[in-house]
Amino acid sequence: MRRMEDCHWWYDVLRNLVMESLTVWLKPEAHVLDAGCGTGGMMARMLQQPWYVEGIDLDPRAVQASLLRGLAGVQQADVSCLPFDAMRFDAVLSLDVLYHQAVNQETALVEMLRVLKPEGLLILNLPAFACLRGAHDKAVCGVRRYKACHVRQMLQFHNMEVEILHSWNASLFLPILLHRIWSRFQMRQSSDLRMPPMWLNAMLIRLGRLDARVCRLAHLPFGTSWFVVARKAL
Repeated sequence: MRRMEDCHWWYDVLRNLVMESLTVWLKPEAHVLDAGCGTGGMMARMLQQPWYVEGIDLDPRAVQASLLRGLAGVQQADVSCLPFDAMRFDAVLSLDVLYHQAVNQETALVEMLRVLKPEGLLILNLPAFACLRGAHDKAVCGVRRYKACHVRQMLQFHNMEVEILHSWNASLFLPILLHRIWSRFQMRQSSDLRMPPMWLNAMLIRLGRLDARVCRLAHLPFGTSWFVVARKAL
C-alpha cells in the first residue's frame, strides 16, 4: 500500500473526491481526523491545506509508515475507541474502514460522531454491493458491502444529515464484477491492488475523475464504491 498509494489511480481519484468536498466546506485552521489513515497518503494531501490534521490506525506498520513520511500527528488507536476529547474535529474521514472485520461498525460511528463538532463533516468511502464480493475482500478482511439505501438509513439513525451520496468507478463496474465472480473460484486469496503500467495508470486517473463527476451529477445507481459526505446535527 505504501509503495503504490501516492500514484495509483484508485487512490488518486478517491483523494480528489475528498479534497473537493473538504475545500468547499472547511475554513483555514480547521481540525481534521483521518480515522483509519493507513500509510498516510490522504493525510499528506490534506496537509497541503491550512488545516490541522491528525490520524489514527490500528496497524502499527501503517502508523510507522506514516511517521516515516514525517506525519507527526499519527498514533496507533482503534476507531472504536478514539483517544480524543469530544467535539474536537471539524471533519472526520474514514475511507474503506467500516467494512473491515476488525471494526465494530456501530461503535466506530458513535465514536467518530463523538469527536466531531456540531455541524461537522463525516466523510466516508464504502465498498458497494454484495455481488462485488470476491477474493479481494477475503484478502483484506472486508466483511461488509453496502447499498445506498442502507448507507442513508445508517447515517440518519445516527442523526446525520446526508449532503452527498453517490457511487463512483461505474465505468469499470462490469469488468470488476466479472473479475470478482471469477476470483471466488480461485484457491488463492489476494488483493486486487496492483500497479498498472504508467501509461495505463495515467489514463485510469483521467477516466476515474471523469467517472466520479458523471456519477455525482447523474446519480448513477451502480459503481464499486459509495462516496458519502454527511453533517452532524446541532
